Amino acid sequence: MSIRERGKIWPVISVAAGAFFVLVVMPLILHRQKSCQMATVDAQVTIGDTSSNSIVNPSGTSYRWPDSEVPRTAERLRDLTAVSIAATSYVVEAKLHGQNAHDAGEILHRIAQRQLVPADWLTQQPGVLETSYGTIHLRYAPQALTLEVLSVPNDRKDGPAMLIRIPDSENTSVGPRYFESMHLDGIIYPNPFVPIAEVIAAGWQPRQFKQAQISDEQRAQLEQWVTSVNSK
Repeated sequence: MSIRERGKIWPVISVAAGAFFVLVVMPLILHRQKSCQMATVDAQVTIGDTSSNSIVNPSGTSYRWPDSEVPRTAERLRDLTAVSIAATSYVVEAKLHGQNAHDAGEILHRIAQRQLVPADWLTQQPGVLETSYGTIHLRYAPQALTLEVLSVPNDRKDGPAMLIRIPDSENTSVGPRYFESMHLDGIIYPNPFVPIAEVIAAGWQPRQFKQAQISDEQRAQLEQWVTSVNSK
């Protein structure tokens, strides 16, 4: 591919990455800022010597977020979102170069090579990542150019299971969303790419990123762009 052609492709990739950032990452950040009340503390910084003779502020207070379901779920959702964006960016880039990613294993290895996710998350199972509080399963349908990213908790304390589908073609009005299992025990995991009605019937519910600042017109344009890329 010539330098001129690459110069035309990279702006499109940048637009795609920016779109997913606005649709997913920014709503997540805004939601956490609005809903989480954390104590304000005076930071204590030590440089070099960390012995008992180090000077610390005796009046300073410290706060440690409790190790519970809420922060673990927030961390898993952050990881799930990051993998979704990285995987989607790779698939779109490959398509713009006239290629298709072959399978989920290839996608995860490529984004790990680019340091978009930690390399130590990779496992011997194709399409599976191991994180601190669960596993992430990447599902990929190359014909439809569709991804599903599923976060499975290790135990009850790690929160509910979560799922993101990109693109979410059945979502015509509610805005950016992901799905969350309604139960912590006996979770029924839907088969890949089944209709959303079956996902909900299996005991999952949609969760909205309500703070997303994007108009219906802009969202329609993004969906039309993804469709045009898929048709090439």
